Amino acid sequence: MREHQVSEKLSNKQLHTLKIVFKFRFVTSSLLAEYRSVNKNSLNRMLQNLVNQNYLTKKYDNSYRIDRKGAQYTLAPKGITYLLKNTDLPKKALHAMYNVMTESFIQHCLITFQLANYIKQTYPEEFSIYSATEIASDTDFPLPRPSLYLRRKKDVDTKPYEIFVELHHDNQPFLIRKRFNKLLEHYDNDGWPDASYPALLFVLASDRQAKTFLEYTESVFESTGIEDVRVFAISLESLLESTVTL
Repeated sequence: MREHQVSEKLSNKQLHTLKIVFKFRFVTSSLLAEYRSVNKNSLNRMLQNLVNQNYLTKKYDNSYRIDRKGAQYTLAPKGITYLLKNTDLPKKALHAMYNVMTESFIQHCLITFQLANYIKQTYPEEFSIYSATEIASDTDFPLPRPSLYLRRKKDVDTKPYEIFVELHHDNQPFLIRKRFNKLLEHYDNDGWPDASYPALLFVLASDRQAKTFLEYTESVFESTGIEDVRVFAISLESLLESTVTL
């Protein structure tokens, strides 16, 4: 018998749920309900059914109740196998989901999902939103892949058509500068197919850090002569509490 053999046929709603979990790697019922604009209670029942059928893994303990944290869900081996056999999702990205992830990575995934919800609600029907997992197999993108890739559905002359969202809310400033320089190397060496290089939106720990980072980027642009890469920076808290224009 093959390992993780899958015989059940999932409903369209169940399959759609698995695809969203693939997109963000780790989810909570609250984030998922917000993303799908559905009732949380019915969604909780579906998630639990998928856990009971071994398509999803649920992470929860008593400390979550004290900290008012929701249960976290990710694809179980059986769920990965089902998507491998029944979808055209990138196989390399699916196989990577067998790996054990650190707590910091899980939190990064959940906050990325939170950002995606913010963008989806603030700019309804304006952007197509792709996660790092979805673009993992596309070699046009820099390594590691941006947290989110946004592409405007309609071109607007005064606004960037594409945006790399770089989530660095818990990184040291020198690592953020290193990532910025790496992106400039990608711009300089590889460029971007058929369009201007995407704007860079850095989401950082504080507005003070964002201000200091932008001062650094200006000094880099002055020394390199680069003029056609747009950079924005804002704290995670300010972004989620404001109506920043993208």
